[in-house]
Amino acid sequence: MRAAGSLLAASLAAAPALGQAPSAPAPPRGCVVTIDSVGRQGNFTQLSSGQYQFFAGGGILGRCRDQPTTMSSDSVAWFSDRGELRLLGRVHFRDSTSLLDADRVTYWVRQERLVAEGNVYTQNTRSGSDLRGPNLDYLRAVPPVRDTAELRATRRPTIHFFTARDSAARGDSANPFVVVADRVRMRGSDRMWGGGRVTVDRTDLAGRADSAELDLTRNSGALRGAPELTAGRADGYRLTGWEIRFDLTDERELRRIVSAGAADARGQDWRLQADTIDLALDSGTVVRAQAWGRMSRPSAVSGTNTIVADSLDIDMPRQVVRLVRAFGRGRATSLPDSAAAEPDWLVGDSLHAAFAVRDTAQRRSALEHLTAFGAARAYYHVENAEQPAGPRGVNYSRGDRIAILMRGSKARTVDIVGQVDGIYLEPLPPPLPQADSARAGAGRAAAPGTGTPPPARPPARTP
Repeated sequence: MRAAGSLLAASLAAAPALGQAPSAPAPPRGCVVTIDSVGRQGNFTQLSSGQYQFFAGGGILGRCRDQPTTMSSDSVAWFSDRGELRLLGRVHFRDSTSLLDADRVTYWVRQERLVAEGNVYTQNTRSGSDLRGPNLDYLRAVPPVRDTAELRATRRPTIHFFTARDSAARGDSANPFVVVADRVRMRGSDRMWGGGRVTVDRTDLAGRADSAELDLTRNSGALRGAPELTAGRADGYRLTGWEIRFDLTDERELRRIVSAGAADARGQDWRLQADTIDLALDSGTVVRAQAWGRMSRPSAVSGTNTIVADSLDIDMPRQVVRLVRAFGRGRATSLPDSAAAEPDWLVGDSLHAAFAVRDTAQRRSALEHLTAFGAARAYYHVENAEQPAGPRGVNYSRGDRIAILMRGSKARTVDIVGQVDGIYLEPLPPPLPQADSARAGAGRAAAPGTGTPPPARPPARTP
């Protein structure tokens, strides 16, 4: 009824002024609730303090006076003494930046706080971010009470997180972060935190952690507490560690990922382990990787080759290893083939390892050229010229610089510069065939103290 709505509007507007001296300046005013219509006659109760309580049902329509804020519900309860408005049943609330749907909403007008329960859905109308879940605590941005809006929710709500700059990309090209967590908090349009079994997913990444943070004002995010991040569209890679941080371009593409603390990064044909791993990306693929640490020396594995040093710098355009620079006590090992008893290795103060693409379809590379600088030492197998399938010789060399040209994972050419020395061990000759050795010793007995068998005796005759 219209009359009931007008009476309620008058009472709500007057309530904040009660008890004030006439000469006192009016305090900053937030929402002055006005009920424009109710489905059934409302019930007013006037308290001894002069405040009112009001109850109505049958569908109500309301608004905040002089604000672009509207509300509707099946029923309403207003307690002016404590500034509490309850909206019950199919609640719709909308202000200048957000819309909110829920089964029940309690609005504390003086604190500009709304608590929503049951089938909650809210959306930031400027950025497009939304939240679905069982509950929500919404702190409105109404100066001077609060300059920036905040949202808090528990019991694993689902969030689609955009920013205002992403609003033009809504539709087929939209690529929001989808966040699910035990509890979440959002501040403004661009920042959010999640805690307790957090998942952060997008078309180009999937993250898991105990807690997560997204700050799209700085184009950055972080996963903490046993984090795991899988990224990449065509050729995926996976990272783990104690903390994973990532940066985005202005177009919201991944441009950098840093894993710190027992970091591990794995691709289709490579693996990198270190205290800290820093990946640079272009168009969603890794183009460069750097690794360092004090607790453990970083190691890089590509195919049958392993490189360990104090720090590593790896060029990998299109996510294929092409050049590895190893600084500080570098060591490279390589298995010549599966039949080798021990690997070849090369050590030096620093190493350069160049790889060539052997399989473009599988995006795999093979070691082609390996160079050690400073106190270089090399241990490698040498092909047996007389018997290619037989045992190999072993070469150990030292010099100021050693460069090895590889072919098919085997050392083909070795160039040593500086103070050169070393040793070469020829392969053992093949053993004599067992049948030939038996014939060579037939009819002879070993002499005492020797390995030669004695001559055979004729069999004894029986008289």
